[in-house]
Amino acid sequence: MTSDQSDRPQPSPAPVSDRSMPSCECPRGCGGRPEAGIRLTSPYPPVAAAAGRSAPPTVPYVPRQVGELVLDALSGRLGHFMDRIGKAVYLRPESGGAEWEADPGWIDRPPKGLGAKLSERNRDSRLNSGTAEPA
Repeated sequence: MTSDQSDRPQPSPAPVSDRSMPSCECPRGCGGRPEAGIRLTSPYPPVAAAAGRSAPPTVPYVPRQVGELVLDALSGRLGHFMDRIGKAVYLRPESGGAEWEADPGWIDRPPKGLGAKLSERNRDSRLNSGTAEPA
């Protein structure tokens, strides 16, 4: 038998306590581990109910087709309905950009009269880009 195969318990290696760094002298007293004092928080700011709303719509609106304009009443943002997966609704901003996840209970129809304003704005943008004929 070699010494490695003996029945004697092998001594365990000493714990590594020296990081080859000077000891911490900060006022927080973190003991050289500043990450120990970090609290995990959300990187996103909390969202308050917009437009004075403190409760979701009594009857949430259910979008019927992709691209339909809806209002996320919790954040107060308008967006195009993209998909519903599980208990989440995904909306994309009117001007394009990254989708955001919305609670289906806070989805509402856009304000009245907004459809006419959007149609006018879209018509103007098509005229300015040369993709549409004047009416």
